[in-house]
Amino acid sequence: MKHKKTSERTAIRKVFRLVRRLEPGFFPLLFLTKLIAAVQPFVNIVFGSRIIDKVIEGQDTGRIMQTVFIMVGCNLFLGVVRWALEAALGVKRSSVEERIDQMVSEKSLQLDYELLEKQSTLELVYRAREGMNSHGGIGNFCTRLGDIIELSAGMVYSFVLFLGVCIPVKMEAAGTLTRVMNAWWSPFLLAAAGGVVLTAKNALQRYNGKQSQMAFERNVEYNRRFGYFFSFLSRYKEGKDIRVYQMQDMILDSLQESNESYEKNERLLLRWTNRYMTLNQTLLFFLQLGSYLYVGLKAIAGLISVGSVLQYVAAFWQFCKNISDIMGVSVTVEIQSRYLSLFEDFMALENKKYEGTLPIEKREDNRYEIEFKDVSFRYPNSTGDVLSHVNAKLCIGEKTAIVGQNGAGKTTFIKLLCRLYDPTEGEILLNGINIKFYDYKEYMSLFSVVFQDFWLFSFSIAENVAASKEYEEERIIRCIRQAGLGERLQEMPAGIRTNLYQLQENGVEISGGEAQKLAIARALYKDATFVILDEPTSALDPVSEYDIYKRFDGLVEEKTAVYISHRMSSCRFCDKIFVFEEGRIVQKGNHESLMKEEGRYRELWNAQAQYYQ
Repeated sequence: MKHKKTSERTAIRKVFRLVRRLEPGFFPLLFLTKLIAAVQPFVNIVFGSRIIDKVIEGQDTGRIMQTVFIMVGCNLFLGVVRWALEAALGVKRSSVEERIDQMVSEKSLQLDYELLEKQSTLELVYRAREGMNSHGGIGNFCTRLGDIIELSAGMVYSFVLFLGVCIPVKMEAAGTLTRVMNAWWSPFLLAAAGGVVLTAKNALQRYNGKQSQMAFERNVEYNRRFGYFFSFLSRYKEGKDIRVYQMQDMILDSLQESNESYEKNERLLLRWTNRYMTLNQTLLFFLQLGSYLYVGLKAIAGLISVGSVLQYVAAFWQFCKNISDIMGVSVTVEIQSRYLSLFEDFMALENKKYEGTLPIEKREDNRYEIEFKDVSFRYPNSTGDVLSHVNAKLCIGEKTAIVGQNGAGKTTFIKLLCRLYDPTEGEILLNGINIKFYDYKEYMSLFSVVFQDFWLFSFSIAENVAASKEYEEERIIRCIRQAGLGERLQEMPAGIRTNLYQLQENGVEISGGEAQKLAIARALYKDATFVILDEPTSALDPVSEYDIYKRFDGLVEEKTAVYISHRMSSCRFCDKIFVFEEGRIVQKGNHESLMKEEGRYRELWNAQAQYYQ
């Protein structure tokens, strides 16, 4: 329990610091709004009791109406002020939530690829997002803190208002009932009864919070499975496979299973909630009965006026209700703080990649050489090396082919080259200096890569090619034409400003081959020193792949080009070939020299030779 309270207080402090930094005026405005909200119910309580007393006393209508108008005027004034403050508070809350969403997005984009690819990181992001969304996020957390302020202020107001009934009244002669109800210790009877009821309610609320959290934890997995299968209903790209292989029943069965698990969980929660509400209302009944009994006996004994009964009962009831509500809100805050801690854990993730500061040497001759020096690599949480003692050089102006069967380590080689990962052993050098020591952004500016699983986004064609909102139109068009998509571009409704895919208004769909050409145009537009094609044409036949590689080779004639494939069609026009097998480079040379050797290259070539005739 002590640890939970400590973590809760820590979460609250962190939220205060974060929100104060994002919106300095949020908490002062929240505090003022809640103080005004807390005082509103007591306007009716105080003036209502005065009106009843004046009616019973037979005062003239004018004085009674004057009190009524004062009550209505106070309510109107406080209501207008509260509305204005809550409107301003809503704007600030939205601003805080948007900035926090932006923080999460920025953090995700700044994380090392190595971290982002880890299942544990993805799980942390998912659970933090689910927890934040299901419990309202930091904005709702701040609202709950505001509720505590409002309820605490209401407790103070109601306590002060109720004190009047607890003060003994001087009386010359009194009966037994009057003496008992006028005794200094009589309020403690009510306090003791209220304490017992509130203690029971607190235990009940905490148990209810625990049950709700357990239900939420179970639903996280159900929601994830349901969301995965439900998304197929709107993702048209998967629709072809679903219909061709008649997978509808399998998907619907999976949806049904998730639904049944969810419904079973909800039924369990509903049964408990019904029991909770019954017990809770029973406790409230006894609390209300006790307050009416105590204050009513005070009135019967002549210690307070009839109008005061309304005031004191309402004040006591409001006091107990505020205590009960604070307990409930505290349980909610405690639960939310656990999910906020997941958000904090995500934001606290630190990149492991060494951040170099050296600028890339600006050479007039544009001569750059990259060397893999005895490089080995294994993925996190893996025991086997994907690359083992790799030695290779990539020199400016050379065309290098990296070949080998699937799983030989070709793509991992490129991930290391682009510093998506750092070697487990060995080092990678740029002009003799370890690439870790270079400024990462400057180092990455040397590369244009078209990955096998390249991705285009729901932006305009121009923004996809330029990878930026700002671009040179003529250069965009030139690169698209060079990539072989000039004719298709002329058919686009808005030219290079045409949006891709259906997320954007008037978005168009393009074929896989057209997407591939846009990815190549993006690589051309960047105009980097090193250009890499990592099997983006693996879905094509060998002859078509060779034609694309050959055309691309002409477009990057003066650059260092690296072609990665498990096919051999990309090798014939290359200056140098690295043959990968089981994470090692087993052969090096050009096509002619390697064909003269008895080795893996010739075996692969002969196995695929029928496609190159």
